[in-house]
Amino acid sequence: MLRSPSRKKVAHMAAHIPYVIRRDATLVFRRRVPIPVRKIYRKSFFGFSLRTHVVSEARRKAGIAIRFIDDLCVLIEVCGADMLDERDMDAVVDDLMRFDLEAAEAVRETCGPRSAEAVAAAIRIHEATRDSLRAALVYNAYDAIHAPVERTLYRLGIDTDPGDDGYPRLARRCARALIEIADENIRREQGIYLQDTRIARSASGRDATISTTSRSLPSLPTHPDHCAAPVGDAETRVSISVPASRSAQPSVPAGAAPSDLGAPSSRQEKARAAHQALSGDDVRSSSCAAPTPAPACDETAKAHTPDKSPVHAPVIRRAGTPDDPYAVDINMLDANSPFSDWFAAAVTQKREDTPNWDTGSLGNWKATKKLVIEVFGDRPISWFGRHHLLEFKSLLQAIPRNHHKSSESPCIYQIIDETDMEETRQIALAENEIAFCKLNRGDAEQRLTRARLPRLAINTVYRHLQAVQFIFRLAADHGATSDAVTRKVLWTKSQKDALRKEEKNMSRLAWGDKLPDLLNTTAFVAPAGGELHAVFWPVLIAAHAGLRMEEVLQLKTDDFDTIEGIRIFRIQSGEGQHLKSPAADRIIPIHRNLLELGLWEMVEECRAKGQEWLFPNIARCAAKDRLSGTFTKVFTHYRITEGVYDPRRDFHSLRTHFNVILKRRKCPLDIRKRLIGHELRDVTEEHYDPEGAPIEEVNDWVQSIEIDISQIVSPWRNPASLPENVVALRG
Repeated sequence: MLRSPSRKKVAHMAAHIPYVIRRDATLVFRRRVPIPVRKIYRKSFFGFSLRTHVVSEARRKAGIAIRFIDDLCVLIEVCGADMLDERDMDAVVDDLMRFDLEAAEAVRETCGPRSAEAVAAAIRIHEATRDSLRAALVYNAYDAIHAPVERTLYRLGIDTDPGDDGYPRLARRCARALIEIADENIRREQGIYLQDTRIARSASGRDATISTTSRSLPSLPTHPDHCAAPVGDAETRVSISVPASRSAQPSVPAGAAPSDLGAPSSRQEKARAAHQALSGDDVRSSSCAAPTPAPACDETAKAHTPDKSPVHAPVIRRAGTPDDPYAVDINMLDANSPFSDWFAAAVTQKREDTPNWDTGSLGNWKATKKLVIEVFGDRPISWFGRHHLLEFKSLLQAIPRNHHKSSESPCIYQIIDETDMEETRQIALAENEIAFCKLNRGDAEQRLTRARLPRLAINTVYRHLQAVQFIFRLAADHGATSDAVTRKVLWTKSQKDALRKEEKNMSRLAWGDKLPDLLNTTAFVAPAGGELHAVFWPVLIAAHAGLRMEEVLQLKTDDFDTIEGIRIFRIQSGEGQHLKSPAADRIIPIHRNLLELGLWEMVEECRAKGQEWLFPNIARCAAKDRLSGTFTKVFTHYRITEGVYDPRRDFHSLRTHFNVILKRRKCPLDIRKRLIGHELRDVTEEHYDPEGAPIEEVNDWVQSIEIDISQIVSPWRNPASLPENVVALRG
């Protein structure tokens, strides 16, 4: 009679099978990832259940897995895990040639009149470059071209290492290409311009094609105005090719037949085909929307349209009323509803979830909507795919920080193109200056840093992506699109932190030792003609009371009162007054410095004149209907004019300064939170001591703040308290 082996014996048998372990009743395959595969496989181990408890079956399955992994390693070692393919190499070489030629040409265009000696010196530089490159080819020593090749790889988003097998091949091709560019530059220095085939192609970007099958490359969506589309009548058709800097795809002749095109091979071609497949009536056109082909060009347009183009029902817009442009019944929306309607539904949802959401976030969301519609048009929500959102993310990272600052700004694609061209010119000038002046490493890096134009901050890009993700997830919850559209579009926390490490830290600082510099500027020590500057009282009040900008600017005479003989501010809501949160409703003792400078006397004068607002001359901004929107510009301009501008020290830094000083004085946390208007988030303090510390104790902490006001001139200041060299403006 046969007996089944015991559990211990089975475990012992499993231990003799390579890479097989037991977990509970199941046998599991587990093998460390071999070294050749680690670069393309993110995990440290291959691990999966063999789905059996039978040892013989586990041995068979494990043998199959072992053979598969071994064959995979051999294949990777033979082919090269990180080897660049021919298309990638051509793209790198063409982009390097185009960039180097444009940079040299930009220097020639901007250098102004030159002497014969300067021309001869420029030619000698190009000849020396050519000789160095030829030596690199002779001796296979490519150290001289590592820097330009690495910059090109970075621009194209190709991640490779100089130690990879394919890198020497790429370096040699780049050296040959740069020799060709050096010869062309020598001719151009002498005013001779030839149309070399290879150079002409690389300059136009026609052959700059990057393979996206082996790796994921960051790319930007195709400019609609650059899509290959017929222009004019049937007798004067012109094909507009896509520049390599945007699409990185080969151009298609205008007369190509559909059989010559095939299916779109990348997400850029799919996006371009989708732009052409939808007619102008399906979407709300933006300033950069692709033009609708004329009837005479139908035949040519069909040559650029995939065989199976997406078909959408007519777009019906349901959002908006005369009173509220974002009012919409979400139950009336479906997959064919445009992005703008789902945007309105998301705004409505946010308003319901968060009080005063419009004040802090609506402006940012409107900017996101404007960018999405400018890039893709007001498409039906079901038209968008995950690749569209990934392209939008890449686009955001390329946008300059000062985009759309003017009402007459061009479209976003033109802004990016112009920024790229200007940055290329600046870098070329910087590199020329570094070489000519023989700058040291530190000065050279500083000069190159100044040449690079700032793009959108990572936090700004993240905020746009958060808004887009919320909109599409809301649509997915109502069955209008798929959850997969937003999958892995938003950065994880670790990814975001890694990106922010490459940015300059712009977090807010307290004014600290810089506060005396601010208080020694013209508005405080030498007011012109006896008129107080608009920044005078707001800055002083914020520094001595920790108020937010809006809280200072919306003060009324009724907000000044006394408790137990102590003069105080009442930060409260009212007509035209807005609080950030319920915790912002508070009482703050008035600092003795403000009383000495005559704040109470000014309030009494306003009351005597029947003036309700303390600062009636400050206008509200049109965007948010807030006083702070206008005053921010006033305070920024004042700091720049007075030479005390620091991007990390703004008006809110005065509030930070107030909190930091109290913390250094060992002020209890609950008192500091009540003074600056933050949520207590403590049951004992919030519910069992709602009134907080006595006003006398709070006043002692406020008065403990020491700020030198000896040089400040105020019309209401008592002359007896003024320094000897300061004359009172009032008798």
